[in-house]
Amino acid sequence: MRRKLPRHLSYDYQLKLDEVPTKQADRMPLKVVMPGILLGLLMTVLGCLELAGGMYDPDSLAYALDPDIRPPLFSHTAVDAVFIILGLGVVIGSVVSHIRYKKIFFNGKTFSVDLRGVFGENELFREFLRNYSGVRLRMEFFQFGILNKNKYIIELVHRDPAKCIPLYISTDGTGIYQIWYYYAKRLNVPTILDTDEGTVVKEVSELDKNLKEYLDDRGLDSVYEEEGKTPKDITLIKKEDRTVIRGQKTFWDIFSLLGAFWLFFYLLVLAGAAYNYTRIVEMSGSPLLTAVFFVLAVLLAVFFIGLMFKKDKIVIKDGRLIMVHKILFVSRKEYAELNRIRDIQVVYNPASDRYYLAVITDDNMLAFGKSMPIEDLQWVRDFIIYTAIH
Repeated sequence: MRRKLPRHLSYDYQLKLDEVPTKQADRMPLKVVMPGILLGLLMTVLGCLELAGGMYDPDSLAYALDPDIRPPLFSHTAVDAVFIILGLGVVIGSVVSHIRYKKIFFNGKTFSVDLRGVFGENELFREFLRNYSGVRLRMEFFQFGILNKNKYIIELVHRDPAKCIPLYISTDGTGIYQIWYYYAKRLNVPTILDTDEGTVVKEVSELDKNLKEYLDDRGLDSVYEEEGKTPKDITLIKKEDRTVIRGQKTFWDIFSLLGAFWLFFYLLVLAGAAYNYTRIVEMSGSPLLTAVFFVLAVLLAVFFIGLMFKKDKIVIKDGRLIMVHKILFVSRKEYAELNRIRDIQVVYNPASDRYYLAVITDDNMLAFGKSMPIEDLQWVRDFIIYTAIH
């Protein structure tokens, strides 16, 4: 069952608590909204011009006079209609995203929140700080075109999800643990992490401990024994100088399906352009420029396909955990010192209603297995914990 979690609006937000009273607005910034509006308007205008016959005359098209010239693969009217619909959708979505907002005010004891939706009057609620149970850290994955991006969220938790207060939102996870610690310390409330085994609560006094110290103090170090049988969908390679963990197959979720839809649309347009390549060369008047454009478009398609089938693996070597994200022949690496790991949990992603493995360090938050089965993630978690504390 999909959990009900609060919806926040911004991708770049911070409620500063160094000086109280303080206030901040949670809304989509204009620097994100305006490019969307301009792109949507451009698509709509181009579609309207084409639909009105601005760039072609259907009665004098070359293929209507010469049977040796192939007609277009797609109807001009259908393509124009798609451009207009998509353009208007982008414009409306961008405007709506900026109209909605939450204005948060904090006087040191009470939060006052002003909510504005697309329609209707503004809503206002006030809530005492003492009615909040702690500061939660979570990561959301959202679709940005064909790309998947991470959104790191730190929020004050209330039993009513609608009254949760956003404290920090960013697409950059650098130093996220220290920021999480800052809010818990400043508000004097525990930290909260929702996992596959329930809610993990840490008091402020426990936040300075690394994973080994935390487990030792709670007598939990003996729970993690040497790994058992490796799951069938996990590959474990042990060498003298390193250990490698990776999934054996690609798992799909809602984000994969959305990405596949946009990839299919892009390939469809590219196929139509390739079908009419000769006609495009004639219209452009520059065969070299047209060829360069097509080569770049094909390379972009290959890159998108690589994104759909990207592979992640974990390498444990020389006291470090290395998260490797591979797309085609390019790899991106994230590093975590084993003795600086604060926590490793299988946590919930509300956007896809799936779980992923979160490795939380002093410096960042690493994510692995965003679509893997929960049992596989639990095995990887226990294996890394055993390796880190022994």
